[in-house]
Amino acid sequence: MEFQNKPFRCFTTRANGRVNVLKNEISVSEAFDPRSGDPAPQSKQFVGIWDTGATGTVIQKRVAHELGISPSGRVVVHGVGKDGAPNEFETNAYLINIYLPNQVVIMAVKVSEGTISGADILIGMDVIGCGDFVITNFNEKTTWSFRVPSGEEVDFVKDLDDYNRKYKNLLMSDDEKRKERNRLKRQRQDREKP
Repeated sequence: MEFQNKPFRCFTTRANGRVNVLKNEISVSEAFDPRSGDPAPQSKQFVGIWDTGATGTVIQKRVAHELGISPSGRVVVHGVGKDGAPNEFETNAYLINIYLPNQVVIMAVKVSEGTISGADILIGMDVIGCGDFVITNFNEKTTWSFRVPSGEEVDFVKDLDDYNRKYKNLLMSDDEKRKERNRLKRQRQDREKP
């Protein structure tokens, strides 16, 4: 990772096994800028789930009610309805700040009101796209990590190519090693010919 002039904020969550739903305890408040000097509005804890298939973040109606915030407008939401049919409806929109684990804050997120199964807030690509989001399942344990701002491109193909170059000799059979030595020897001999 190269040096960046902005401070990074990040967190990592580790599950005890493989999970199909990525959940975090998060806090939410009405949107405000802490640099304004105004007192911070009340924030409350909720359960958030991460959804890379959602373009925007969604909150349950009760989240807005518990925070005592009013809609900032209306938005049209496109989703998937019964039996996979397209579903389009108009709903309330709110401006909120989202406080993720380890002091990762996303400010002034425009969210829509909707129904979410198993959580209070659905974190969509509008938030995920603010940084880098990685999921691994090493040793049958799901781990997800998020950082803002984005720090570098993650490329597993490049990582594998680098790994194979670094450990090429350890990955080769004795017969492959012998053939490789002979090939390199022939190359040297060809370069030394007048």
